[in-house]
Amino acid sequence: MNIMQDFGLRLKELRLRSSMSQDTLASLSGLDRTYIGGVERGERNVSLKNIEILCNTLDVDISYFFADERFTLHTAFLKSELSKPLEERFRYTVQNEENIIAWQVTGALHLNEVKKICLDLKSACRQLASGKVKLLIDNSKMMTKDQPIAFQHEVTAIWEELQRWFLPHCEHVIVLCNSRFMQNQMNRLAKRSGIIKVQKSLFVENGQWLADGEDDLLHVIKEYLNTR
Repeated sequence: MNIMQDFGLRLKELRLRSSMSQDTLASLSGLDRTYIGGVERGERNVSLKNIEILCNTLDVDISYFFADERFTLHTAFLKSELSKPLEERFRYTVQNEENIIAWQVTGALHLNEVKKICLDLKSACRQLASGKVKLLIDNSKMMTKDQPIAFQHEVTAIWEELQRWFLPHCEHVIVLCNSRFMQNQMNRLAKRSGIIKVQKSLFVENGQWLADGEDDLLHVIKEYLNTR
């Protein structure tokens, strides 16, 4: 496999992880679909500018694009996932005394479902002490066919809006990720919303949660995992 073929394969991997068709990636990036198809087949060379455009559309850093975390090529987003009851894909709890809202996502979410979830989470947050709220977000079980899945582009935009709303209310935010891919995306999302000031995105590898965070955050993680 030459470098153009390997680049094309990587692009296809991340496009499928993001639940995007070639048409969607073309529309969002402003690049021609036939060009993207040629790149994925290893038939077209890619300029540095277009690499930047593709990475930003997939919402990953260029350094991550060339990382060694690889995925299978099956379609990551399946309609069958959305046919499952919402309570099997999303649930949340509120601990009023500790000012904690914890939620877990285990599958794909529809845009309309996320809008309703955001209303519920905002309502829960209003019951807690503003500026002292701790969010514990567990996306580590977002898997299909033993492969990690990511949020759709439309859903990510809603999460970003929710993060901006939560920012003045939060003291700490911890996000458990299902891959380095999601960890990279969650960090980029947090930077755009501004919540990166209080957020740590973690990914477990070889039994260890990886982050540049403090010991007290890891202690919170362990307590949460022990009560699931």
